[in-house]
Amino acid sequence: MIYKLLFFTLLFLNISFVQAQIQDYPNRIGKIIAPYAPGGTVDTLAREIAQAFSISLGKSFIVENKPGAGGNVGLAAIAKAPKDGYTLGIGAANMLITNRFVYQSLPFDTLKDFIPIAFIGRVPFVLVINRNVKAENIKELITLIKLKQDLFNYGSSGIGNTGHLYGELLKSKAGIDMQHIPFKSSGEAIQEVVSGRIQIQFGTPIELMPHITKGTIKALAVAGPQKLNYLPAVPTMSESGYTGFDSPTWFGVIAPTGTPKEIISLLNLETKKALSTPSIKTRLDQAGVETQYMTTDQFASFMQDEISRWENIVRSSDLKIN
Repeated sequence: MIYKLLFFTLLFLNISFVQAQIQDYPNRIGKIIAPYAPGGTVDTLAREIAQAFSISLGKSFIVENKPGAGGNVGLAAIAKAPKDGYTLGIGAANMLITNRFVYQSLPFDTLKDFIPIAFIGRVPFVLVINRNVKAENIKELITLIKLKQDLFNYGSSGIGNTGHLYGELLKSKAGIDMQHIPFKSSGEAIQEVVSGRIQIQFGTPIELMPHITKGTIKALAVAGPQKLNYLPAVPTMSESGYTGFDSPTWFGVIAPTGTPKEIISLLNLETKKALSTPSIKTRLDQAGVETQYMTTDQFASFMQDEISRWENIVRSSDLKIN
């Protein structure tokens, strides 16, 4: 009887403590981990969400960049963080979905170690080449690669990311061979394409558009379901004759599993508020992000669908990383 009374007393005290934490949230600085280097889409989204949370919730949220291993370094840090709502992260399609099929082992389990808080939006990739490559469309590029296979490399922001997967998918679809050169960030890869040391890259608009506008790189196709209004002359991959590139990469806010549901619900609504703020929406539009709100349950269901879809694509490409 005494032990039972002690058990329920401790249980009540623990529940009361948790409730007090939730009611007082946030009462100190929080952080949002961006699993990629500064300057890219993940970093941009992390800073927009962090600023929005800071203003709306009255406590600062800072961004901590933890790049490496296709986002796995940052995700591992999020998974191991205290489950109190003060460590959040920006997850992307490759980190949360395709890496589980690409890497032989991971320091976390996507479905067990993370709670999807809120979907942010989708971003199409664009296939670009160095301006001196003698091709004006994908057909000409493929012909050129087949003639000079040993001369063509493609870059990405790391092994296993979406740009890498699209490069491997193009190799498979077109029957060509290219050497993949991974970098620590997409920005580094782009500079190599600009210089001509790397000839090809699949990248995001926020990183590519300044160089496309300057004419230092050429855009050949959009890896998405439709043309982009800021690149009206550039066809989609499907229009160019290559299917399987119609799904833009996507991003969302996540937290380590065990974070209180009340905090998750609050942050979901705060993300919804941020995405509907005109100034933020304008900046994300300019970054090529097609924003979309989802509830936590909708986001979780969406991830399950993505796992089913990408598993077939990745395994058919036979891409594995030790």
